[in-house]
Formats: sequence, C-alpha cells, structure tokens
Amino acid sequence: MSTPSEISTELLPLAYADAEMPISGAPNIPVNGGQQCIPQHYLTYEHTYKSVCDIINDIEFDERYPLFVSQEDNALMIQVGIISYDNYKLSSHDEALHIVYGRKWRVEKNLPSAEIIQTALLALQKAKEHELRELFCLFDRVSGKYSTPFNGHHDTPLLVNTLAVVSQNTPSGLTHITRDDLPLLLSLCRFDSQALRVKQCVHIDHQRYVVDIELHRELDISNRDKILCPELQGRCLSLLIESSDANVILNQIMTQLIQLGHQHVSEHFTYRGYRRFSQYTDVFAIGAVSIATRNKIWSQNPDFSVAVKATNQAVDATRVPILSEALCSSITEQFHDIAGHKPIVAK
Repeated sequence: MSTPSEISTELLPLAYADAEMPISGAPNIPVNGGQQCIPQHYLTYEHTYKSVCDIINDIEFDERYPLFVSQEDNALMIQVGIISYDNYKLSSHDEALHIVYGRKWRVEKNLPSAEIIQTALLALQKAKEHELRELFCLFDRVSGKYSTPFNGHHDTPLLVNTLAVVSQNTPSGLTHITRDDLPLLLSLCRFDSQALRVKQCVHIDHQRYVVDIELHRELDISNRDKILCPELQGRCLSLLIESSDANVILNQIMTQLIQLGHQHVSEHFTYRGYRRFSQYTDVFAIGAVSIATRNKIWSQNPDFSVAVKATNQAVDATRVPILSEALCSSITEQFHDIAGHKPIVAK
C-alpha cells in the first residue's frame, strides 16, 4: 500500500494554526487527489479571543446582521447585532436606524473551529427568526388592534395562569376553519406590511388540502414604507393543511416563514467565500471528503488510537455539568445505569 507521502505532496495548512494542534502521531490523509490534510477530529483546540475573531472575520452574511466577539470572565462569546428600524413604530417615516443585540452564544475554547462557524450560523438564524416572529401581526376583532402573538417576549408564567380563561372567551370566533373560511382567517394576518391571500387551493382527500398563500403588499398600506424583511416580499407559501384548528394553521404559516428565513441565512452565509450551508452545495462531495478522512485505516496505530481516545475523553469531561447536591440529591441514582460522563454532584 502506498504511503501518504507517495500519494500526495501538498499538505493543507491548518486554518487557525495559533489555536489548532495535531494530536501526537496524527497522519497526513490524502484528500481531493493531490492534497493531504490533518482533519479536525485529529486536532486539539485552544481558542483565544484572537482566533475566534479570525474565524468570525472569515464569515460574511449581511451588513445588517454584524457578528461580534467578546470576552467576559474568561469566557468567549459570539453575539449578533441587528441593525434595523423599530418593528413597533409603524407611523414614523423618518426614524433613524438603530442596533439591538441578540443573546450571547458561549464558545468553549476547545471547540473545533468548524463548530464555531456553525455556532455563528445558528446565532444568525435565531436572530433572523426573532425578527420574523415580530413581523407577523394578527388582528383582534374585539379591540380593533393588531398583536404579534408569535414574538419571543410573551410572559410564559403569566400565560400559564391566564390562558385558559382567555381561551374560553374565544374573542376571534374562529375555531373550526374549513377551506372556505381560510380567506377570512388570512384577512386578519399581516407580515411585514404585506397581506396574506389564497392563491390556489387543491384538495388531497376529504380531510387534507394544499394551499398556496401569497404575501401581497397592498397599495393602501401606507403607514410603513420601510421593509424589514425584503427577502420575503411577494413570496408564496405552500402548506399542507390537515387540521381545521385556526391555531394549527397560523402556526404552520409562522413555521413556514421561519423556515424561509433560516434558508435565506444558509444561502447567503459564506465562510471564506464558500457557501457551506447552501442547499446547492454538493452533498456528495462533502460525503466523499468525510469518507476519506474518517477511514479507520488512519487510526490503526495503537499509540495514536490511544491518544485520540484520551483526547476525546478529556474534551467530554470539560462539558460535564456540575450540580448542587442540595438541589439534585437523586441525580446519581437517576443516571446510575447510563454510560459516559455522568453529571457531577458537588458536595
């Protein structure tokens, strides 16, 4: 059998050499014809503020969603900024742009660089989702006002105590929605200054039907000139309706809008110019690289195999939760028969 040096002469450099170190004895694996690499599962990591900044600087998405890296109490964080107009100030035509910030995503120092890139993608998708949820408006026919029932700021503990009472009143009067009732339900909805209307509807059987719902910017909507989600202007949603419950249908619409938002992030998120998470990226090519780098022949050296297992065990150990004995006295019994690193109960 040919040795790696006979197969290929070009060794691909580590992406972030100041934070990535090969495990002792790691092989140079041939990939893509004339190249060799040391894959991430044969590396150890010690990321710093600089190396995480370097990774984030290699990512591009949308200037309205800048990514920030911060260091707090020796912990590294990734955070998304959202530059936009205030979702709830509908009547201000000359309002200035402002920035708000999403939640902080902790980055472990021993996290593989590829997983930091995935963390950035997830942070952007969730920031986009947060904004989308605030753009779906539902008209209340009793008060004559719009609400944003899918936004992430509702008081869940309060809803537990009040929702049953509110639901009994059914102020909308819309509970059982047939195919013919769907236009009325959609007439109560708005998304980013767009109306929702049925474009076409096709029965599958006596219970199910497929409906195309078009987002349509009506001419009489003049109180909001600033489009907050341009990528969803005029889009068409295709839903398989299997329930007559208005709540289920509204949730389906919101889920579809979120999916389109996530897809938009995936398509426009690039790492060093590569659309890693695009649906058009060659899945078979990714699979071929994975097969080449994970061939067990490369870890047959006994000493190297022991080193890899020891490294993986050490990394797993850093992720074990440490719990309070006073609050988790039964935790040891609960996980008694489960393999792996069990939660640690501090005395």
